[in-house]
Amino acid sequence: MRVFERHGWVLPAAVLVVAAALRFFALDRPGTLVFDELYYVRDAISQLAHGFPTSWPDSEPGMSGGRATAFLDDPSYAVHPPLGKWLIGIGVLAFGPDNGWGWRSASALFGALTVALVMRLGWHLSKSLIVASIAGLLLALDGVHVTLSRVGLLDGFLTFFVLLGALFVWKGLVASGRIVASAAGPDGRPAAAHPGEPPPAPIRIPITWGRPWLVAAALTFGAAASVKWSGLYPLAAFLILIALRDLASRLRAHERFAVLRSLAQAGVTAVLTLPLTVLVYAASWVGWIVTPGGWGRDPAVPWWSSLLKYHADMLSWHGTLDAPHPYQSNPLTWPLALRPTAMYETRWTDGCPWHECVAAVTPLPNPILTWGGALAICALAWFAARASSTGSISLPTRAATFVVVGFLSGWLPWVLTFSRPAVFQFYAVVLTPFTALALALVFARLCRFGETEPGLEALSRDELGSRRAALGVFLTIALALALWFFPLWSGMPVTDWFFRLHVWLPGWD
Repeated sequence: MRVFERHGWVLPAAVLVVAAALRFFALDRPGTLVFDELYYVRDAISQLAHGFPTSWPDSEPGMSGGRATAFLDDPSYAVHPPLGKWLIGIGVLAFGPDNGWGWRSASALFGALTVALVMRLGWHLSKSLIVASIAGLLLALDGVHVTLSRVGLLDGFLTFFVLLGALFVWKGLVASGRIVASAAGPDGRPAAAHPGEPPPAPIRIPITWGRPWLVAAALTFGAAASVKWSGLYPLAAFLILIALRDLASRLRAHERFAVLRSLAQAGVTAVLTLPLTVLVYAASWVGWIVTPGGWGRDPAVPWWSSLLKYHADMLSWHGTLDAPHPYQSNPLTWPLALRPTAMYETRWTDGCPWHECVAAVTPLPNPILTWGGALAICALAWFAARASSTGSISLPTRAATFVVVGFLSGWLPWVLTFSRPAVFQFYAVVLTPFTALALALVFARLCRFGETEPGLEALSRDELGSRRAALGVFLTIALALALWFFPLWSGMPVTDWFFRLHVWLPGWD
């Protein structure tokens, strides 16, 4: 362990190699569009040419030869904002529109960068390179995240921006904690007067406008919303967390008019962040704005009025979509991945070395990580609630709360607003960085990595060694399961009996 701490680049670099290998290996397989690539990839290609998506003559998934640029001039009705399709277009510009590298390389790159972000955030949450690297490795081996990094859909980009925004929020919370400490002392409470001395002056925590990390978070969540509207859920959740954290600091310091001053700070934070989020979102539509002919554009109506009408139509579409789908999934089941979305499956016998060949792309979970991550989130929630009830403001307590809020921000809104059948398990990819962080923080507590909770009982050398050995076994199993499931994450040709060995639950078929 000490060797890795001295050579800090070794573990993160090794984790990134693993992440890149699982995301870029045979990225052009399968050589046709899968699932909603049919919409997003084609939108990306025509958007590069016109500045807005246009229609295509058919719905065939093949993109070889001239079919890759067979788009028409008529605008198409895109029901998600443009940024994710601009990002897919980066790969198309680099590798061409007629192959999987063109459609998927940007997703794979952002997937690998998300692993790097998890390690960075993990280090900030734990102050341990080992914990950060464990979190990165867990995400690198996560089946849902690997699969969504290998297809030209929007959710991998959304996950990247949500996690980057979360990193900026954490750094903003740390910066605001320094302001509180300078005003009220390290523990957030006014110092007690000695006998015979006058009482200390009332604490006054300043209302702060200079919050650059929250400005960065606002810009980043604007980008997240520019990929999918659900990127606004984490922004709302973290703004609430920031406000509650500020209120708790003022109450702990016995500040006069703490509630009113906390509301004033929340208003300042909203003024700093929300207009920037809206500005970034509007900027993502610049191609539609400056180029005539996009869907919903009326030459006799100002562009902003047409854009508002377009958004009203999009909102109505999302709210009234009721077509059933064979892979629809209730959000309550997402943490356990009970109904993965089969994105591609083909079978053949001609030229097959076995009785029958199968190739599939399905975000089956890495079971030990997905199910273990759900348990870790529950454990962190219990630990954070118990520690907060005792007034603990230690780093482990704050980190646990932060990770649980991040997880709930990507899951709970879907649970509370679930009203249409066409929602899918792969939306839960935005949860995977937080389950990886949750597992890493639980291991940090069990194995005494990084900063630990004050008062935590000491462990003997043998007990500590046993726990760390168990962690090694856990990571080995996670790696083995990733290799086992990778053929079905990546469209690798396999025999039918091998395919069936991966169907562990009825909903996985």
